[in-house]
Amino acid sequence: MIVSISLNSLQAERTGVYSAAEELFFDINAKIEEQKKENNQVTLSFNLLISTKPNVVKYSTSGTVTMSGKPDDIKKKLEVNPKTKIPQILFTIYQHVFNSIYILSSNLNTPYPPPDLLHPMAEKIQILSNASSNQPPTEKSETAQATSPTPADASSAAPPQAAEKK
Repeated sequence: MIVSISLNSLQAERTGVYSAAEELFFDINAKIEEQKKENNQVTLSFNLLISTKPNVVKYSTSGTVTMSGKPDDIKKKLEVNPKTKIPQILFTIYQHVFNSIYILSSNLNTPYPPPDLLHPMAEKIQILSNASSNQPPTEKSETAQATSPTPADASSAAPPQAAEKK
């Protein structure tokens, strides 16, 4: 299967000043819409808005993603991950967009979102704790909106409440 991602718009806006003493969280709001569907190809449009709490920076991007290949492979890429409730293709889009956001953040001297923003912090910590105990994992209800601390905050032992999905 071939996945082709094209960015149409990429914007960053510094909206405040970041103090390293503050805890900073990233929220992502994603919208994906089917534009065209053929036997072996699907084209989607996407919009991603990534903002911080407190309000320090906003990143916005839009574009298209075209998937070509076997219908079963395309269907699998469009399936929603049962743990995160996020379509698999959104992970691919975010990984592509992350590189551009990272470059913008360095030019604006603003914090950048973590590369694993769509992977829930609480779930990662739960997986680690499950490795050392026999407790069943807790079920989480999550949408395409994710919140995660900055990479510096991600190393803390206890995740803040804002790290949970909304």
